[in-house]
Amino acid sequence: MAAGLPPAELCIGRGPVVDAIVAALVREPPGRVLLLGAAGVGKSTVSLAVLHRPEVVARFGERRFFARLDAAPDAESAAVALAGALRVTSGPDRWQRALSVLAAGPAVLVLDNLETPWDGDDQSGTEALLAELAAVPGLSLVASVRGAGRPGHVTWSSPVELRPLGRAEAEAVFCAIAGEEHRGKPALSALLPLMEGIPLAITLLAQAAHGNDLVNLKEEWEARRTAVLERDGGARDRLRSWKTSLELSLGSPRMAAGARRLLSVLAVLPDGIAQRDFAVLLPGTGPAAARALAQVGLAYFEGGRLKMLSPVREYVAAEYPPVVEDLARAMEHYRELACTHGPVPGRRGGTEAAARLAAEGANLDAMIRRGLTDADAGRWIDAAVALTNFARFSGHAAPLPFGRALEVAQRAGDRRREALCAQSLGDIALPRSRHDEATARYQEALALYRHVGDVVGEATCIRSLGHVALERSHHDEATARYQEALALYWHVGDVLGELKCILRLGHIALERSHHDEATARYQEALPLYRQVGDVRGEANCIKSLGDIALERSHHDEATARYQEALPLYRQVGSLRGEAGCIKSLGDIALERSHHDEARARYQEALPLYRQVGSLRGEANCIKSLGDIALERSQHDEARTRYQEALPLYRQVGAVHGEADCIESLGDIAQAHSETSAARARYEEALALYERIPAPYSIGWTHHRLAVLAPDSAARRRHIEAACSAWRSIDRNDLVAQLDQDFPS
Repeated sequence: MAAGLPPAELCIGRGPVVDAIVAALVREPPGRVLLLGAAGVGKSTVSLAVLHRPEVVARFGERRFFARLDAAPDAESAAVALAGALRVTSGPDRWQRALSVLAAGPAVLVLDNLETPWDGDDQSGTEALLAELAAVPGLSLVASVRGAGRPGHVTWSSPVELRPLGRAEAEAVFCAIAGEEHRGKPALSALLPLMEGIPLAITLLAQAAHGNDLVNLKEEWEARRTAVLERDGGARDRLRSWKTSLELSLGSPRMAAGARRLLSVLAVLPDGIAQRDFAVLLPGTGPAAARALAQVGLAYFEGGRLKMLSPVREYVAAEYPPVVEDLARAMEHYRELACTHGPVPGRRGGTEAAARLAAEGANLDAMIRRGLTDADAGRWIDAAVALTNFARFSGHAAPLPFGRALEVAQRAGDRRREALCAQSLGDIALPRSRHDEATARYQEALALYRHVGDVVGEATCIRSLGHVALERSHHDEATARYQEALALYWHVGDVLGELKCILRLGHIALERSHHDEATARYQEALPLYRQVGDVRGEANCIKSLGDIALERSHHDEATARYQEALPLYRQVGSLRGEAGCIKSLGDIALERSHHDEARARYQEALPLYRQVGSLRGEANCIKSLGDIALERSQHDEARTRYQEALPLYRQVGAVHGEADCIESLGDIAQAHSETSAARARYEEALALYERIPAPYSIGWTHHRLAVLAPDSAARRRHIEAACSAWRSIDRNDLVAQLDQDFPS
């Protein structure tokens, strides 16, 4: 090892970066590498790994030098630190003697934390010193700089910017220090993401794990945050203390008053700040302050936003909270954002509103939660409730403050707002197929609305309980709920509420194959939705008319309806409606035996259903992929798909879907001449169809059982049952088909 050269440190996940720097240093002419990155990201570690690489050792031997400049505030101090690293003794002309040592043969020099003298008052002197170093023949140079600054007077190669480690590399670093017994443990999986891939934070956390339990360490983090990331002697060593490391950046001369104010605001906003919001959150100095934070490496720009890594944010939030005026301005900005854009998803302009809010989800949650602790918490409860449509239609999965808002309303005895919060939680649970939770929330809200005499709220909860029943194929219960709500809406003159009930009664008629009744319902509602400007209601009617056309095998009409509804759903940001149209277009392709097109449609719809948490929609796509496999006689794949979809249908109480899967499994058994197994499946499916009831499917199941009937009496019984089911829905075309299939 070169005399005075620090030993190599643990360096995991940086192989490509080290390779690139080594290649630049050993080439001719000598390389000039600028290594950039945030505090704690591992610049010193990478630099030392480079100096200890065999290729570098072979090229430079003892002439490998590492100079720490984090304690050098100006060019003169930097020159002293450099001379010391070169083992040049004190005395006259020490700097010139140091340059002579470097010029004596090929050498490589690392300037660690160059930003300290360069950011100081003597920037020009530091750049002059760099120019002298760059003029030394045969000298390869590496300079590490916090942030994104690029010192002048040196022709640098393309800068190398260190990024945080990935998940696997972060776990490898932790386990290399704390022990392999922690690898793969759930407690570690909960801890590591909090470090956001910063090697120094991971290293200090791993050292805190020695003799400790990871669950206890997680609890300690929750209590003390970045205070956990300290070792003995850390107050003097940036590599032993997260605080000491960060304070070097915080002490930069670039950190003027505006930058410090923005830093404190940024620390309480987990999603960072959109560049367009700088002027609102810090009027007059926002953009310049943001540039300063990025230059010193305390924040970074990504996708039009200024962000801060979690370990940095935790430290700054604890040690440098925002001033009252700045915090109040930020809270009000995000409250207005929630109230203005939150209700729009599901309406005209919903797609754009959802996109605006999706980028701010964690910020909205953080600011509203702070507001809920105010004396005037009511308006913050209203802000939380305003986000219901956003959460409902976008499938946004990050935490939002609905539950907390409900608790605050309950403590305040504000029954009306308590009802709104409970209803919001139900509205979010229902499309995610959490039916029991939705039912409980709607019943909770219903009692509160009745207590305060809010008839519209009462009607809406009753209607929503009808939605739950409809999702579970409890058609009689759903019908009763909608008719009860319809009467209340009519009583108070709420036309839109009436329309929503009419639409759902149409859905029940459609599921029961009462097509004429369903058509009448949709055609009654459609012009009224258009009249009141409810785009999503209009789309629902059009799509449902397409569903009727599809069931009647009127494929061209169905296609036209779905293509008409699809852009309307996209306009309002209804992912579930969009997925439904795409899936139905796949159904048409499947009926036409266009299997590749059908598969593409189902695979396009499936992630949309998963995004909004619709288990029923997800199951429908999976089952339909099974239908394609069945039509192609790929029975193993089809069976796998049906068995995957079946528990999803059962989980949400979708009886029709459950029965369809069971019947299709019977078709597979029949194809393999497993008659007893097929008959058992059909009987199981029939019982489910009769529970709904679903006359169309009942008829076809009896048709299947007639084919398998052990004797003529059983066959005739099933044929008569099929005729009865189809005649009940005016499908005499299918009754005629029976005469062809069973002419005797």
